[in-house]
Amino acid sequence: MVYAERTMASLKSQDCGSICQLALFLLAVLAGISIITLGLMMNSKYSPRTQKQPLVIRLNSFSVSDLNVSNSISGANWDAMLLFGNRHSYFEISIESFESFVYYYHQDALSCALVESIHLGPKKQKLVQIKFNASGCGGGEQPFVEERVLKEIKRDGDNGTLHLGLVLNFQASYRKGPWSWVYWLKAKCTDLDVLFETGPGAGMMIGDEPRACSVPLLK
Repeated sequence: MVYAERTMASLKSQDCGSICQLALFLLAVLAGISIITLGLMMNSKYSPRTQKQPLVIRLNSFSVSDLNVSNSISGANWDAMLLFGNRHSYFEISIESFESFVYYYHQDALSCALVESIHLGPKKQKLVQIKFNASGCGGGEQPFVEERVLKEIKRDGDNGTLHLGLVLNFQASYRKGPWSWVYWLKAKCTDLDVLFETGPGAGMMIGDEPRACSVPLLK
């Protein structure tokens, strides 16, 4: 009789333990589903991809000095002043340090520069100066320029105007509270006409200033 009672008590204890384990497992599953659902809701409601690009980039000025096409353009100094702005009231935007390039007709890279990381709070903006010179990107390296391109640049320079573009390749993270979204972006400042009238090898951007640069969100 005593043995039977002990057996029944043991079975009841095992059943209780199994039920408790099952209950904890179901609670864990429900918690996981709730977290995933909340993440999907946040992503669909606040993701930068579902709305207008929060990041704004404007080119305030662009100039070049010491440009000597007859010798080499590696000694030229290109200077760009850009405004980085965050148009949204709830995103924080962080941009990792990145490389930027001056292009001739948006096809041939002429010069490269490193840009330090940038942080933009909600509804904040920051002026960033980018200097392209012989120090270049990493170890003083600069893009190789074909002879064909040098001849075309010399021809355009003799005519008084160079047609250039500016390209920025960077990784940007958009954060709202504990949630964040990371994108690789390519911003372009196109159709930059540099007029040479201030002196030999020196020119400045003409046209509208500041000039909006395109900043698409990559899917």
